[in-house]
Amino acid sequence: MKPQRLWRACLGLLIAVCVFPTATLATEIEFKNCQVKLNAVEIDAECGTLTRAENPDEPAGRQIDLFVAKFASRSAKPADDAFTMIQGGPGGSSIDMAIGMQQVLESIRAKRDVLVVDQRGTGRSNKLACPEMDNDEVFRFDPIIAAEYAKKCLAENSDSDPRFYTTSVAVQDLDAVREAAGYTQLTVYGVSYGTRVAQHYLRRFPEQTRAMIIDGVAHVGLNLAGGEIARQSQHSFDGMADRCSAEEHCRTRFGDIRAKFKAVRERLLAQPEKISLPHPQTGKMQTETVSEQNLYASVRMLPYSTEGIALMPLMISEAFDGNYIPITAQTLMMSESFTEGFAMGMQNSVICAEDYPFIEESDTQNLDDTYFGSTTIDGINVVCTHWPKGVMDDDFLKPFDSEKPVLILSGETDPITPASNGEIAANMFSNSKHIIVPAHGHGVI
Repeated sequence: MKPQRLWRACLGLLIAVCVFPTATLATEIEFKNCQVKLNAVEIDAECGTLTRAENPDEPAGRQIDLFVAKFASRSAKPADDAFTMIQGGPGGSSIDMAIGMQQVLESIRAKRDVLVVDQRGTGRSNKLACPEMDNDEVFRFDPIIAAEYAKKCLAENSDSDPRFYTTSVAVQDLDAVREAAGYTQLTVYGVSYGTRVAQHYLRRFPEQTRAMIIDGVAHVGLNLAGGEIARQSQHSFDGMADRCSAEEHCRTRFGDIRAKFKAVRERLLAQPEKISLPHPQTGKMQTETVSEQNLYASVRMLPYSTEGIALMPLMISEAFDGNYIPITAQTLMMSESFTEGFAMGMQNSVICAEDYPFIEESDTQNLDDTYFGSTTIDGINVVCTHWPKGVMDDDFLKPFDSEKPVLILSGETDPITPASNGEIAANMFSNSKHIIVPAHGHGVI
């Protein structure tokens, strides 16, 4: 997995909740030949838009356009259902993911169309983007900076109402797109946060769902605003260190990875380092400040890919020897992907509505033994104090079952949605199959 794709990934008071009917009648989407583009890659497709009410309770109020891309089947008689995919984050573009996964989609297009919509607030569908942050601001938590950034992000999106960019509204959009595109059913694939959307779509529209694939599962009821990120990141780091210690070549080459990580962490806590390096994408020389947060970010995000976790002993060992270029180059690429590829406003709307209000005391326990500590909880608390609380269906956190076939995919070394999450989903869905891929990170497909 490319470093710039690592962020996809990415994961209190009871708010007033209700189930929203589809407020805007779906009309036929007028598809036209087009090319969808991601960086230097352009893919032929058929494109169209579907106009939806931003507030489902006000059909005559502000309207937003959902961007839809169709990749037609090669079959002379395609299946009645279309295959759709939902990106994670929250805040990632599903269409961008589809562009990067064309080889995977080729086998699917042999039998059925692929229909992908950028979820409201992401990609090409009224993206709730926030102002860019400096590399230091991205990876060094400061409550004052975090509060000001949340306010700036709201101001940047003042024309939109962040309350209506949540999962409960998005599944209504998805089914309206299905109807407007003329399909009887959808076969739904979701990855990471996208598994949350996929499961809620199945809950809301069981008859319109042919089958579901959830990959890197955020199971129903999982809270991503508490200590989950810190605990899972620490678990992933410990697994990497244990495997290196048990493997002779890794142990001989890199020594005690835990001890080296601790030494680098303490060194950077005491005194951040300033270094000069060529930008990993432009080659332009620049000066960066390396803090312990850069170290944490690299250690957290590298295990998302199978290749990345293999590089961690080398990166930590190099930093121990005083070479901070690998860490800094990694965080430069991640910070740019973070600000460019993900709609942080939409992510705030989801987390602050669906996770933050339901943090329990147990979510904040046992964080002192993690390298992250309470940093992620502190950051979310600051942002959600300022962010408007969005809408959520009243049964959103309740387990449910379905007779529809469910394929569950997990990576053995996934640092954020471990195989145990997939097992919880497998126990909830009676007609399911759970596959765990050995030595694989986040996103099996």
